[in-house]
Amino acid sequence: MRNTFGKLCVIIATLVLLFSAAFFTVALILRDNDAIEQKYKELDVSSQVGIDTPDLSRATTALLDYMRGDRVNIKVEAKVNGGDVQDLFHYEKEIVHMAEVQTLWLGLEAFAKFGAPTAAALLLFGFLLIERGKKRAILSSGMFWGCGVFGGVLAFMGVWAILDFSSFWTVFHFIIFPKSLFRYLSAGATVQAMNELNWVLPADSIMVNMLMPVFPSIVLRCAIAVIIEIVVIGIVAVFVRFAWRKEGKPSPIADIVVIERDETEPIPIKGPDLVLSHILQNAPVSKREDILRRARNGEPPVEETPSTPVREHLVDPIYPKAEEAPADPQEPEAPAQQEDSDREPSVKEEAEPSSSEEASGSDAAEETHEL
Repeated sequence: MRNTFGKLCVIIATLVLLFSAAFFTVALILRDNDAIEQKYKELDVSSQVGIDTPDLSRATTALLDYMRGDRVNIKVEAKVNGGDVQDLFHYEKEIVHMAEVQTLWLGLEAFAKFGAPTAAALLLFGFLLIERGKKRAILSSGMFWGCGVFGGVLAFMGVWAILDFSSFWTVFHFIIFPKSLFRYLSAGATVQAMNELNWVLPADSIMVNMLMPVFPSIVLRCAIAVIIEIVVIGIVAVFVRFAWRKEGKPSPIADIVVIERDETEPIPIKGPDLVLSHILQNAPVSKREDILRRARNGEPPVEETPSTPVREHLVDPIYPKAEEAPADPQEPEAPAQQEDSDREPSVKEEAEPSSSEEASGSDAAEETHEL
């Protein structure tokens, strides 16, 4: 469950980050007045609307500045078909619709400004939720999913606009201006109700006639820039998944904690500790808790010395009992050797004369010698 929520946070963070990057990319492209003016020249829009190219560029800049909140109105003076026009955008629908566009743009701009820190916070929260050992895989997977969802939505919108631009444009405006959808449905969803909507401008509107020729090229340029951003995020996801850890340098979010150890120590093997299981099986119940505690702390098991026979405890080697003499330092003879030693004198007595007999024999020899 933690991994699922962590991945969801990473996906949302990627979507928010891509949206913020796309918004500021589009805003940067729309500030390129020289490119827009060059496109007016290439498409020869001046001859179509009867307005000189510098005036077209100046009118477009006024609309974009008003959309960003840098102007208070969209009143622009220009020459149309050789005549001076004090107010180029004079339809009420043009003024009301541009006010709606300004409100929408400023709201998206505020959201995009907080998008980067919000994405960073969500990414950090998701990273902390993911379990250790799965961070890299889930982090890169969430980024891939975010890029896939964002890119899929853009691809769907692009294919729809190519196949049927009219229906796409209508649904798109109903989504970004939900109040107009309510008005359209409440009026019976008729053709007249559609024509009364603020963003459905009349055919002779200068705003429509000057912007529609350059609109596809601006959209294409913005789309290419956003696709590049998606690819960059995808490359970052691949880097996180496969190329984060450099040679000889552990990854900051490595799946395995690298611990320095002595080369003489055996390499730890994952699995049941068979040695510990054997020790616990052969240890008494009263000592198993102490063995487990020492194993958890990494201490070696205590090697028990063999128990001393009971008879050795009866005699104190330092202070022997009074009635018993100290033990002979010499090693006692084996019982078999003692029996042999006991038997040897008897055999010698039979074979050799006793000392008394030898003494008497020697006296008798002396007496005979004196005689």
